[in-house]
Amino acid sequence: MDAKPWAKKLSQSLESKGVSTWTDFKSIRPGQRWLDEIQRALDDAKYFLLVVGPKNAIGEWQDREWQGALQRTWTDPNKRIIPILIDDATPPSFLKDWAFVRMQPGKSESSWIDRIYDAIRGTGSGGHGTLTKQSAKPSKAFRSRLEEIESVANQLKSNQEE
Repeated sequence: MDAKPWAKKLSQSLESKGVSTWTDFKSIRPGQRWLDEIQRALDDAKYFLLVVGPKNAIGEWQDREWQGALQRTWTDPNKRIIPILIDDATPPSFLKDWAFVRMQPGKSESSWIDRIYDAIRGTGSGGHGTLTKQSAKPSKAFRSRLEEIESVANQLKSNQEE
């Protein structure tokens, strides 16, 4: 099951509640540079909703977006990740310590959109699947991977500036 239709539905549902969203499939226009637009969106965002499908193969650009979101949450305590798991999807290893919201096919939109909206607005109850939580301290392996990601991102940026 592809996560993109769910990401589109999530974006539309949040927009209908007055929450501005950015997604690569609706926000990047012809003639714009992907990496520049993604970096700008990552810098501007306060919340990152990472939508994971059960059979979702993570592509290069999705991986870059996720890595960028993760890096920004560790460097800016005001930014948050909210993992969104579709059906029986399992979170990638880097999201194992984060509370998530599950979107179930066949269930009403209100079963998940209100929890996501409450988390974004800071009005959720904090129960499982409502608000995100981070581990107090990232592991050494995680910090090492994050440094590697940051190095690659800086290299990509410098290559584009040349």
